[in-house]
Amino acid sequence: MKFFNRNVSRMLCSVSLLAFAGCGPLDTDTSSPSEQDGVSAGVGATQQAVSNIAYRSSSSATGKSITSLTITKPAGTVAGDVLLARIINRNVVAAVATAPAGWTLLRSDQSASQIKAWVFYKVATASEPASYAFNLDLASYMAGTLSAFSGADPTNPIDAQAGQKNGTTASFITPALTTSTSNGVAVWFGSQIWTGAACPTSPIVPPTGFAEPLDTCLLSSSTGLLFNVAHMDLGVAGAQGAFNGSSPYAETNIAQVVALRAAGATASCSAGDTFATTYTTQGTVASPAIVEPSGLAMSRLTPGVLYVHNEDTTAIVAISTTDASTLGTFNVSNVTPADWEDVASGPCPTGQCIYMGDIGRASANFPTPPSTFAVYRIPEPNIGAGQTSGNLTATAFPFQYPDTPKDAETIMVHPTTGDIYIITKSYAGASKVYKFPQPLPAPGTMTTLVFVANIQLPTTTDTNYGAATSGNIHPCANRFLLRTYRRVYEFRAAPGAAFETAFAATPVALTDTVEGQGEAIEYDSTGTAYYTMSEAPSPFKLKRVVRQ
Repeated sequence: MKFFNRNVSRMLCSVSLLAFAGCGPLDTDTSSPSEQDGVSAGVGATQQAVSNIAYRSSSSATGKSITSLTITKPAGTVAGDVLLARIINRNVVAAVATAPAGWTLLRSDQSASQIKAWVFYKVATASEPASYAFNLDLASYMAGTLSAFSGADPTNPIDAQAGQKNGTTASFITPALTTSTSNGVAVWFGSQIWTGAACPTSPIVPPTGFAEPLDTCLLSSSTGLLFNVAHMDLGVAGAQGAFNGSSPYAETNIAQVVALRAAGATASCSAGDTFATTYTTQGTVASPAIVEPSGLAMSRLTPGVLYVHNEDTTAIVAISTTDASTLGTFNVSNVTPADWEDVASGPCPTGQCIYMGDIGRASANFPTPPSTFAVYRIPEPNIGAGQTSGNLTATAFPFQYPDTPKDAETIMVHPTTGDIYIITKSYAGASKVYKFPQPLPAPGTMTTLVFVANIQLPTTTDTNYGAATSGNIHPCANRFLLRTYRRVYEFRAAPGAAFETAFAATPVALTDTVEGQGEAIEYDSTGTAYYTMSEAPSPFKLKRVVRQ
């Protein structure tokens, strides 16, 4: 049984469901907003879960002109519960939030000047403190919530997440969310600026189907905030659509959603070992911005979109998987590429990102082979929402190898952990695998990669057969593609084995897409096909091989 909103929930609880576990009061905090400054307000559970994940409780706190907000631990929290923290500030969007030890930043969203919201998470231990202090480097009006959920995967609790700022509007809009596992729970956070003299009765309306255990405000005549927490059980995995809420007030707001993964859930993606023996040519890239394609990356936000890039220019072009037509053209600002050899997409603190690998040593821009390299993380544009041009801001993560400088043309990003892997290029087929340490260092900080494994690719008298030029991790995270100029291989972990065991697997040759200088490969978002492209000759053709 699912309670669809706070009013229905109250009615059902009062009539006949008090015996059900988790059916309790919606708003146990009876203090006025002005009395809440710096004080946590407990909120009880609101629904009997259909998912194995159950909402436990929430707490909240607010404060004025402060740099630290202390929020009490949600009532009933036990070891293994997943805690979600949402922190908001008003009119100081340049502020940087710091969470207590053990918390991980999921994302932050902000307007130009009025409101900023961060989402953090952690898995509760047996020795959690009674409260948590979240700090800002600049004083501002702050509000925050903590929510606890039982039954989520304690090792990998976050399935997906999204969010965005919405301008002067009553609509709380989030980008469409796609989950990889079934029977999770979506947790929705609305945050909005408020200038009224009193808190409205029902400030924020959550998306349809969501139970709303907390809906309140920080009261201030010019720097107030409205904020809520809502949650809903999810069914089958896949595209969940956009969870959009509303408010009676047309004011700048932020809407964010986090999908929790149920304990024991398995990914909905599908992996199989047999592919078609022929390929299809989907279309030809028409964009004049693509002159030397060196990588493909599937969009994580918009279905049917691939990103293509050049080796030595800052252009990124979004193309259709159906016919290779141009869907968007972007420029990566404030970056001079040395040798951009591959691209990947994957999770990041702001949601989904493009990862550009400036990892080659044979560049048209810099004749001296580099000894240090970089991966650039770029927030993915929302093609489906109409973002089809403009500048994309890159964050640099410079790195060096733990031994000697290497030539590399393959970057892969794990679809759930976000681990970044670099695979080196060797004409003798002897590649090496490295990865960035976790957590990632601060942007701009030189880091040393961690050695993972050696890979031996088959070779012939044509050395181009063994030179790795691009790769991609399967959405199920149990195998990966690695291509050379001439061939395509798949490395498969044993059933139930960890992803990195795939590096020791025997490479399986897949369907040859007949490319003289193949430098790009990517799985379809479902894992049921792969796409390839050659750097030469022009015109550049997008090819597809489907799984049988």
